[in-house]
Amino acid sequence: MSLADIKAKITAEAQEQIKELEAQNKAHIDEITRRSDAEVKAIRDSYKTRLAQEEPEVLKRREIVAELDAKKVDLGVKQRLVNEAFDAALTKLADLTGDKYIDFVGTLMDKAVVTGKETVLVGQNEKHITSSWLDDYNAAHNTSLTLSDKRLAISGGFVLRNERIDINCSWEMLLKDIRPDIEPAVIKKMFP
Repeated sequence: MSLADIKAKITAEAQEQIKELEAQNKAHIDEITRRSDAEVKAIRDSYKTRLAQEEPEVLKRREIVAELDAKKVDLGVKQRLVNEAFDAALTKLADLTGDKYIDFVGTLMDKAVVTGKETVLVGQNEKHITSSWLDDYNAAHNTSLTLSDKRLAISGGFVLRNERIDINCSWEMLLKDIRPDIEPAVIKKMFP
């Protein structure tokens, strides 16, 4: 055999082995592709099944959250309206006319005075509780209350100061004090 024949035989055998290896590799690649395609299909089917099962639950959760959000907004609006009602009550108290205002303040003063020597502090725009009114009150009740020069940021009513103790009878404090007791009735009346 000549060198050219040996070279041709080796080349032919190498070509044959390359073809066999390519065929094996192709078969191996086809098997891997087939398995991965099957796995991808199984995963897709699994997700489709899960989605079909979970979709109603997800929609139900979204509906619940939307309903809660709507109730939260509704509650906020109702709370704002209740606050506005109490603000209106404060305005109405501040707008009481002379005699009604003085009668109400007198009744409060009767209940709030402890020693009869307290200092009376009033709001910045107070028109009814004056030194002359307080002189008449003192004469009628045998007290010696004094009107302070210091004015408070209250819309009406008064604060009695006795050394270290303040008795707050301002309209704001009266409404704040009574609000927990009457708010349920106000809400029931406003939103039957």
